[in-house]
Amino acid sequence: MINGDMAVTKSYETTGLGADDIFLINSSEIHEIDAVNADENVKFLRLYISCELIKKFDNGYKAIRYHIDRGTQAEKKLKELMRELAGAKDSAQEFSVVKQYAVLMEIIYILFEQCRREKRISLYGSCKVSFRNAKLAMEYIEEHYREDINLNVMAEHVGLSPIYFSKYFKDTTGLGFNSYLGSVRLRHAIEDLLEDNMSIAEAALYNGFPNVKSFETACKRSYGLTPLQFKKQQLRVS
Repeated sequence: MINGDMAVTKSYETTGLGADDIFLINSSEIHEIDAVNADENVKFLRLYISCELIKKFDNGYKAIRYHIDRGTQAEKKLKELMRELAGAKDSAQEFSVVKQYAVLMEIIYILFEQCRREKRISLYGSCKVSFRNAKLAMEYIEEHYREDINLNVMAEHVGLSPIYFSKYFKDTTGLGFNSYLGSVRLRHAIEDLLEDNMSIAEAALYNGFPNVKSFETACKRSYGLTPLQFKKQQLRVS
């Protein structure tokens, strides 16, 4: 956070963020980010570190999650690096991109050295099956969300019956399969809309929505806004 106030909801828990705060979200963690006051000038830096980059340095990355303990030297150092990255990003100096890359690699080093945790195998609700099958399903969705994925395809992929998989996935993730798939498509469509300046139709069809109306419905359900309204709001916030 550079200035202003934001609220981040992850795993059904909401955390307030103010200037200089940092927040880490692991792969496949369902989350939502909102400005606390729509009229306030809010500015933040979002750093996305891809799995493709991480696995270049850590072959066992799928069994790892990352956690920043509050009040630690790791948190203090990561805050300093994020401020430095924000400054390098806004800099017009020659080789500022090289500086950004150098800071990024130092951030990854701190995460590796001080913030790595082994994932715990968890049991959820009444579904007495490990998280492994849900993780397999999430990874498959992340790779194939642009395609025509249905419940039968996913059940076959993880080796469960469609009826059992449907109940298992909802017990494990808190979302039904179609809702989770829609949330992944929505996240990527919104990113393309904001970062790649795609049109609403392009962002919808490119990210697996059958039509623009389904994209608009998903966006209104999650954010209470149409994609166009959401884009205008985010441009105003950032």
